Amino acid sequence: MSLQIIKENSSANFRKNLIAQTVAAALAVTSFASFSAEETSVEKEDLDDIIVVTAQKRTQNVMKVPVTVDSISAETIKQSGSIMLSDIDKFIPGFEFGDGDVTQAGVTMRGISSPNISVGGDPSTATFFDGVYMPRAAQNVLFSDMQRVEVLKGPQGTLFGKNAAMGVVSMIPNAPHADFEGFIKGTAGTDNLQRIEGMINFAITDNVYVRMNALTNTQDGFADNVADSPLNTGEKVWDDSEKDHQAARIAVKWDVSSRTNVQLSYDWDKLDQGPPGAIGLSEYAENPRDPFADTFANDVVNGGESRDMTATTLKIEHEFNDQWSMKLISSFREWETNNRIDEDGTQDISRYLDTDNHEDSDIFYNELQINYNTDSFNYVGGVTYSKENVHQTTFINTTTDTVTRLLSDQFNAEIESGVRDEISGLIGIPADQIPDSFVDQAMQGLGLPLEHTWNADQWVSALEVMGEADNVMAYLASLGMVPPGTPLTADFVRATGDVTYDVVSAGMGIAEIFGPSYSGMMWSENFINNGEFTSYGIYSDFDFQLTDQWNVFFGLRYSEDDKDFSWEVSETQFAEVRPGVSNVLFPARDELWQSKSWSKTTGRVGTGYQINDDHMVFASVATGYKAGGFDSLASPHSESDGSIIIDPETGEVVDVSFDPEESVNIELGYKGVLSDSLRTTFSLFHNILDDQQTSRSSKQPDQAQALPTIVNQDVEIDGFELGMDWQVTETFTTGFVTEVRSTDTETEEFYNDSGTLIPAGSSSSDTNTSYTLKADWIPDLGFGTTIIHVDYVFRENDRGAIIGEDDWVNDIPHYFDDTELLNARISWISDGESIEIGLWGKNLMDNRYSGGPGGRTKDILGTGYTSVNRGMEAGIDVKYSF
Repeated sequence: MSLQIIKENSSANFRKNLIAQTVAAALAVTSFASFSAEETSVEKEDLDDIIVVTAQKRTQNVMKVPVTVDSISAETIKQSGSIMLSDIDKFIPGFEFGDGDVTQAGVTMRGISSPNISVGGDPSTATFFDGVYMPRAAQNVLFSDMQRVEVLKGPQGTLFGKNAAMGVVSMIPNAPHADFEGFIKGTAGTDNLQRIEGMINFAITDNVYVRMNALTNTQDGFADNVADSPLNTGEKVWDDSEKDHQAARIAVKWDVSSRTNVQLSYDWDKLDQGPPGAIGLSEYAENPRDPFADTFANDVVNGGESRDMTATTLKIEHEFNDQWSMKLISSFREWETNNRIDEDGTQDISRYLDTDNHEDSDIFYNELQINYNTDSFNYVGGVTYSKENVHQTTFINTTTDTVTRLLSDQFNAEIESGVRDEISGLIGIPADQIPDSFVDQAMQGLGLPLEHTWNADQWVSALEVMGEADNVMAYLASLGMVPPGTPLTADFVRATGDVTYDVVSAGMGIAEIFGPSYSGMMWSENFINNGEFTSYGIYSDFDFQLTDQWNVFFGLRYSEDDKDFSWEVSETQFAEVRPGVSNVLFPARDELWQSKSWSKTTGRVGTGYQINDDHMVFASVATGYKAGGFDSLASPHSESDGSIIIDPETGEVVDVSFDPEESVNIELGYKGVLSDSLRTTFSLFHNILDDQQTSRSSKQPDQAQALPTIVNQDVEIDGFELGMDWQVTETFTTGFVTEVRSTDTETEEFYNDSGTLIPAGSSSSDTNTSYTLKADWIPDLGFGTTIIHVDYVFRENDRGAIIGEDDWVNDIPHYFDDTELLNARISWISDGESIEIGLWGKNLMDNRYSGGPGGRTKDILGTGYTSVNRGMEAGIDVKYSF
């Protein structure tokens, strides 16, 4: 229902009723599980007829679609102030979208998330924009002039191909048309939020139309980064979640004839902003006991998140006759991303670590679809082809101060072993039976353990215990630098700078031992990955209308994925400063390629029964598939020296690919309208997901630092989803969506981020409940039109079921809290509909929560961290339409 229709009615009361129906329709589409179609000739005043769906790649009335789908309309996007997927997930049961890093965000569908850190893998839920598949770092785009967003849950391998093991998300922008229209909208809010959006649509000729739109969104961070590090001299220091994102689109549509149209579009997206802050929880952090303080300290050098992305898309649609039609989509999208984040949550130069992911990738996507439609039979089939080229360099950056701290730990291990042996000899007990407390006491008596070799007092103590102190001074005496018999003292170490360190380095043959003159220099070890991914698919799907009330459908798809992938780890560039040093975090590796192919036939079968015009039941069984892949940080090299691992049985390089995900979903559902005012959708599902690819921060043996690693697990999910919308009066509507699920998980063994081997095991989560309550009211104030929108979001916390979490996570404030968010918007529309003013608020209860823990440096540097959400927000927006 458009405001233009409202304008054409002179009765004030009838006008209010139509606006109420507009809001009700938008909300009904949200929870009623329907894919809205493009503009149709259906009369818009009839709410029972307006909701038309394309979830099965064919146009159908929502009441005859035997699948569970959801759609967010443009009206809901506007009333909720949404500009990204993370803003609208609250309206869709079973769907979440991460609101952290834009370039590494991911979909969670019915509790199953997709790891996006590796360019060698794929998401479990497929994301499409304007009918084109969007890989990992391209998924999160701004809602600039968006017509709707559609979410289809459960495996969708038949119609949508690979990587739809858990569902599909489709963003559909508005298309050009013949009418002249446009708008400009400005938004201002807390934390200096500034958002400007504009659109214009016009006809060049009688059959050629142009639509252009743009959006810019900037906002300051909500916590000040007070890091004052010499490492960042002259570089911008980002505050927590500081935003700067722009997007634009131009589309040209040509109606070649009454049966043929061609559309060419160009999309541009530019991001340059701060990542979520690494809020330190260690004793070395700015506010170790209060992650929600107004300040934090991240000293990451030249940190930030950026993405430059463009796409060109060609769409051709042609109707051969009243039954046969075709659609061709061809698109080329390319992007460059950079995501450099703090990994220690401090500004301690000797505990510094950051990761920096650079990606330069592109995808060429093509689909040819054929449709055949009659009153009793529908067919959709087609072929898909895509070619993706990926390149990622992952920089693991630290400082020479941190490297020296890590080497100090190695000294301590050797010294501790010697002390343990000495105690064993004195008391006659085997070394491995000596209590740790005895060894710790002895070490303390010696002024150890060594915290950092550049601590002169500790350095002297360590050399004395190792029996090297006299050797160092004897060597210096032989050079005439000191008189014979001069003892090694801390004052001498401080006075001579690097001298004693260089002597020990040469004597032990360890170039990585160096003195404090190298302090403040950067040390980087780089993972380099390249990939060429080719994907093919062919599908056919049939829908038979057996009677006026009963239909059945079934379909099959064959998918094949070929992946070539490479790994390389470069030598640290610090070797140019100090010749002879080698990597201390990960061994250097020469480039090595592997190739692997996966194929899968997926299918679905189902039925729907229309009890009457108001009630329908349906059932389906569907399978899905997510391609296998390669972990960008786990290569077929040994971890100890970087050499290639050879399979002793085959004599070939070991295969390090991970298996594809395979899912089966059984679903029963109901859709109905009660008393012409209460719309209800209900679905009950059982999902089996084999070999789910989860990303865990893992520290393997002989690995100095934890890194994201793919761990496979099997999952079974039982749950139900319910959506209800009730038009209470002509001017008041309310709605409710909820999801309840329980999950059983079996995980293979893996090392967690502290290097502890977590044995293979299983876990069962308690019943997890999430829901959203919403209401819209249109009070009659006598002038213009006022709409009041309120929504309340509750999500039960299920983090306690995660296998392998370290104990320190239990102490993170508000990490295990359930989420409660209250949002509202009051808007006023002028009688001429040219002006709209809105006042809005988000998280009005100002609830604060901790995000996922960062423990990559917890074991080696004692520095764990978390992320936190933004507090209450409020603002105003003004829109002028013409």
